Amino acid sequence: MIGLSARRMTYRGTFDCLWCGAHHEVRASDDLEGWAHLCPDCIGRAGDNEFLRFRLRHGLQDRATAARPTTAQDGRPDAAGPRTSKPRDPGT
Repeated sequence: MIGLSARRMTYRGTFDCLWCGAHHEVRASDDLEGWAHLCPDCIGRAGDNEFLRFRLRHGLQDRATAARPTTAQDGRPDAAGPRTSKPRDPGT
């Protein structure tokens, strides 16, 4: 596999399914179909097909990566995750 692990697909609201070619429009911006570029029927068949499982796994990873908070400096996901409390006031 040449470069498959390094290449990420971006979210698309409308697309032609990578497996069956059916045109699909997602219902919401966080729908897995838009990240995996697979129609709902093909996502439902992912257990039977290695390519569909591959696209489903990568779609889940890409959606999770996009949902992580990023740092303002470099745009990469913040390893610490979201803050759960306010920073302490240095004056107290």
